[in-house]
Amino acid sequence: MKKLLVCMAVVLCLLQTVSLVAQDDSPPLNGISAKVLFLDYNTPNGIDGFKPTNGIELAYLRNINQNFAIGVPLKVGLASIAGSVDKTTIFSLDAVGQFQIGSAESIMRPYLFAGIGMVFEQFEENNAQIPVGLGLYVRAGGSSFFTLQGEYRKSFEEKRDNLQLGIGWHFKLKPQPRVDGPLDTDGDGLPDAQDYCPNEAGTMLANGCPDSDDDGVPNGEDDCPTVKGPAENRGCPTNNPTPPPTPTPQANATSDRDGDGIPDNLDLCPDQPGTIALKGCPPNVPAQQPAAPVTPAPQTQMPQTQMPQTTVPGASTTIDSDGDGLVDSRDQCPDQAGPILLMGCPDSDGDGIIDKEDRCPNTPGEAIHSGCPDTDKDGIADDKDACPTIAGASSANGCPDADGDGTADRDDDCPNEKGPSSNRGCPVYDADNDGIPDKDDLCPNQRGPASTNGCPDTDGDGIPDKSDLCPTEAGVSTASGCPDGDGDGVPNHLDKCPDEKGTNEGCPDISKEDKEVLAFAAKNVQFEPGKATLKAQSFATLDKVAEIIAKYPRYNVNVDGHTDDTGDAAANRLLSEERAYSCYQYLLARGVDVARMNYKGYGKSKPIAANNSMEGRERNRRVEFNMYVR
Repeated sequence: MKKLLVCMAVVLCLLQTVSLVAQDDSPPLNGISAKVLFLDYNTPNGIDGFKPTNGIELAYLRNINQNFAIGVPLKVGLASIAGSVDKTTIFSLDAVGQFQIGSAESIMRPYLFAGIGMVFEQFEENNAQIPVGLGLYVRAGGSSFFTLQGEYRKSFEEKRDNLQLGIGWHFKLKPQPRVDGPLDTDGDGLPDAQDYCPNEAGTMLANGCPDSDDDGVPNGEDDCPTVKGPAENRGCPTNNPTPPPTPTPQANATSDRDGDGIPDNLDLCPDQPGTIALKGCPPNVPAQQPAAPVTPAPQTQMPQTQMPQTTVPGASTTIDSDGDGLVDSRDQCPDQAGPILLMGCPDSDGDGIIDKEDRCPNTPGEAIHSGCPDTDKDGIADDKDACPTIAGASSANGCPDADGDGTADRDDDCPNEKGPSSNRGCPVYDADNDGIPDKDDLCPNQRGPASTNGCPDTDGDGIPDKSDLCPTEAGVSTASGCPDGDGDGVPNHLDKCPDEKGTNEGCPDISKEDKEVLAFAAKNVQFEPGKATLKAQSFATLDKVAEIIAKYPRYNVNVDGHTDDTGDAAANRLLSEERAYSCYQYLLARGVDVARMNYKGYGKSKPIAANNSMEGRERNRRVEFNMYVR
């Protein structure tokens, strides 16, 4: 019970502090955070063995002003608690106050915090703890922060003090800006700019002024405010031929310079006496009549249709071409009927903005947007808003843009980090400063030209050094970046025939026909049985072999002799070498350079067929002529 009372007292003190600080006019700013925790219950309680455990934290944070915030962290984790063999599952809920140092726009912002919390162990035991500590916010984007926090928690229970280190992320939830419509002080639906009585709720027909009998004549001008009547009879029924005399303006009444009973703010001719029917303007003055000063006529009883005409020097005509009740001299649109309130100009959508000045004449809108609507109230008219139903920023054409970089969130690959639109709203990182963004740079830590995608190219041959077998000597891609004089794809330093194209180590290949002749010779050269003496029919074949060897001066030839497995192995090897030597001697006699030939006997060691048949043994008895690039 004592622990609970202490906790309640601390919470009350914290809330009292928050209520005092909340007097600041700064708008609240909400945030959420998540951290990975490292918990140490051993060190603070003098227990041998440092055994940190892990947990997680989710927290809600509300800024009261620029420097003070309150938060509610919820933690779940495992703890090595004294007296417990196994790790204990703990849950905690805190209320903390946080003091943030420095400006809200700083990249790095340290903070201090303290509070009170309850810790539950396996949902069976609990204890109150007081957390205190410090932390650091590091801005990673417009609304996102890396956060590092350390805290010491003093427990009201023995052996429960602990240290906690948290590493995680914090994200601020920014409210959408609100854009208000035109000011309407009295809330009667007519903007103050068009309301003749902006501080008193009235009707649209009476231009925003009170009109008890709803006859279109404001109460202040209506001699019969509870009975409907036409404006030309001062709001009284026409069955009363003589309207009551116009009341004398009181000292506090609206100004009426020309004394015609129509307040200046409603009088279209405030400096010339006129009639209500003509909105304060005088009737036409005939040319033959001399001008005379205006003299108020005595009140006489006469039919309403025979109202006396007042002659005023220089008065405008009474012609009303479009019949909208406004004389042409005052009508800004004399050929198009329109409301008097809008100086006689038409307003098709009834939004109070004349058609010729209305960018959206058929859709009610607002004056601030030239008559066009703004559905999402973001200050951008619908006809110019790429997201007309979702409030957004002008820099993103009316669409949401969380990081304010001018790229709408829907097109932004990094909506919480500023970056140019050319990089889809993401920051451009270039670690090696070679002008190629890291995301497109195949060697982000080594400077290189665009031709090799940011990788070094020492010899400038367009092949990056890491793929160039000759990085300091310009070459061609077909030779892996090395010079290739004959263009056969074999680098010069590896080409045994640098002046002749070929795929056999850069030398010309032996033709298919010549290979067939050499293969035929291997099985067609014949010897006397058991001897190394050549038969006469072998001479023509060996002559063709000599011609082929002469045809390919870049090649050498190995003359290899073979036998079947009949007889002694040593004798067979000797016989095979003697037969190879016989062919070798014949080719020398036909002009083959001795430096280009070798001979060797292999006996029965390299059969090409099984020796269990006469045909197989015959195939194994052969002399091969193997040509190779020297």
